[in-house]
Amino acid sequence: MLDFIKFTPLLISTTINHYLNGPPRPSWDLKFHTTWALYRSMFSQPSSSKTFEQMQKDSFLLSPVPAGVMINEFKINNKYRHEAQVHLEKILKPYEHVLDTEWKDLKDDGINSEWIQVPNDGWEKNEIKKTILFLHGGAYIFYNKESHRDIISPLVKKANARALVIDYRLAPQNQFPAALQDALAAYLYLLNPPKDAGFEPLDPKNIVIAGASAGGGLSLALGLAIRDAGLPSCAGIIGWSPFVDLTYSTPSLSDEKCLDYLPIVKGGTNDYIESQVIKEFKEKAAVLTEKIKTQNLGPKIWHDSFDRPDGRFQFYAPNEGLAIPYVSPMLAESLGDLPPLLLIAGDDERLRDEAIYFAYRSAEPTKYKGPSYNAGKFEKSPFQTPTNTTLEIYEEMPHVFQMVGHVCTTKSYESTVEFINKVTSALNEPLPPSSYNCINGKGEFGPLKEHHKKVLELEKIGIVPEFTGVN
Repeated sequence: MLDFIKFTPLLISTTINHYLNGPPRPSWDLKFHTTWALYRSMFSQPSSSKTFEQMQKDSFLLSPVPAGVMINEFKINNKYRHEAQVHLEKILKPYEHVLDTEWKDLKDDGINSEWIQVPNDGWEKNEIKKTILFLHGGAYIFYNKESHRDIISPLVKKANARALVIDYRLAPQNQFPAALQDALAAYLYLLNPPKDAGFEPLDPKNIVIAGASAGGGLSLALGLAIRDAGLPSCAGIIGWSPFVDLTYSTPSLSDEKCLDYLPIVKGGTNDYIESQVIKEFKEKAAVLTEKIKTQNLGPKIWHDSFDRPDGRFQFYAPNEGLAIPYVSPMLAESLGDLPPLLLIAGDDERLRDEAIYFAYRSAEPTKYKGPSYNAGKFEKSPFQTPTNTTLEIYEEMPHVFQMVGHVCTTKSYESTVEFINKVTSALNEPLPPSSYNCINGKGEFGPLKEHHKKVLELEKIGIVPEFTGVN
């Protein structure tokens, strides 16, 4: 729970400023303005004030059960992780020389999971058992399955669906591909549940994979893994403010004009005070880096910009693995032949540009072929069919704006529910062609603005920029 007493001065000053000077954006009401200010204050606080363990624990929100839904908690057996491991080992073969193998050593007895559903929804008897596999956000290092209940519950109610939400393993304690393994295990669970699960194996065309922020990136990474492993495809994938480029190469991440509550990205993992978790992470990272650089275990699959004298750039994966498509899906050799995609982002958020670039690369794979260091690889890819992609950029909206009430929030839910209903329909009607949309503060749809398309001209996609202020 938030300490509202601590934030009372901020809330008072924001309220006064709202009425004296107006909101930062015309469409923001007082509730939106104060919520944004609250989030901005929380995310801008220096990480040196708490240990990483404390920050991680604070992010594990004990959210109450939202009105109108019920929660059923359970564990997904580790046998599904073992099945996922078999598939991942095949598709990760080209990258295994830059990965720590510890992800295979399971330290628990299963994946903590929960179903979010409307009571007495009759889901088991439905011909189409609409199911959302939802992956939470948190930069792969924070939050848990409970923290996104408030934004998942409206989807469950509006789409007449059930949502499966999991506690995938977090970094830095668990390195890539641990989170992907858990996500794939959950998908395999839905396709072939145990006898006591309470439901029969699901038709993959009844399943939509969805996520917010890092969960959106993980959803798209999971889609790539399913495609590349030759597994049955789900009905569609939804990314709300998806984090798909861990090289931080797109301009909006450092755009001072963006009014996001997320701070401008500076990069690096050295901003945290020394603690047991950080100490163990640094020791293991140093050993892996030395192993990669000195033992010549495989081809160099990283760009020179990934070599950083200040150490690891991300907690989730080694610098040498940042371009692995299941780490940074935007950098995949091809984004063709994926199930239909719905990508939603705010115009004022840091991750805006990567959502835009991902959308164009998936819908027009022969035109937008990814990083310069992957030149020629698309032509060898078996996945060249354009992916049906719908992109929606909402003006004046920050990162994962679905957390705050606004007409744009309402519109984004409407689009998401409409997408779920279309891709899971038994009618198999053709979807509308791929589209790129801008929605204004009144909820009115139009084409993208010129500043949205500037990222398409960027020549340094997938190249780690030079950051100032990195320790």
